[in-house]
Amino acid sequence: MPLPIAHGLLGASIVAAIHPNPSARSYLPLLAGVFLANAADFDFGFQVFLGLHGWHRGFTHSIGFALLVTLALAIWFGRNRLRVALAYGFAYASHCVLDFATTKQGGGVELFFPLTTERFRLRWFGLSEMPSRLPAIEILTAIGLEFLIFAPVFLIVLWFRRAEVFEQKSAL
Repeated sequence: MPLPIAHGLLGASIVAAIHPNPSARSYLPLLAGVFLANAADFDFGFQVFLGLHGWHRGFTHSIGFALLVTLALAIWFGRNRLRVALAYGFAYASHCVLDFATTKQGGGVELFFPLTTERFRLRWFGLSEMPSRLPAIEILTAIGLEFLIFAPVFLIVLWFRRAEVFEQKSAL
């Protein structure tokens, strides 16, 4: 289970790549990508506030729910800002895919809810699995590892987008 560092950097990278105006002056689109990429984990609230265990990595971690979020965003932003809605929708969906790809232990994610409640995991690479059970030094190591993996991706995407904008301005 990746920590919010990996989810947030990946979500911001997706928004930076797709959003029509991820301006360096306004970080709000990138922060929205960070928020939406972590939003699937709000299902912890069912466990913490309602005492309902087994909800984490449930329907909020499914492709179907990500499609609903994207559809809601498309309706909210309207036809003229469909690219913005897609950027944010893909940022949300990245959470499901990242958890699926990096789960080695635990039950996996309900990736295909509502078609099935079976949990799936790729077991490709375990990122900070079961962080609440790790010693502090291992959590810090996991944070560092996630930062080393995902921060360069984010910076490369920003660099390419900035070069693209500079190229467009010089063409005028």
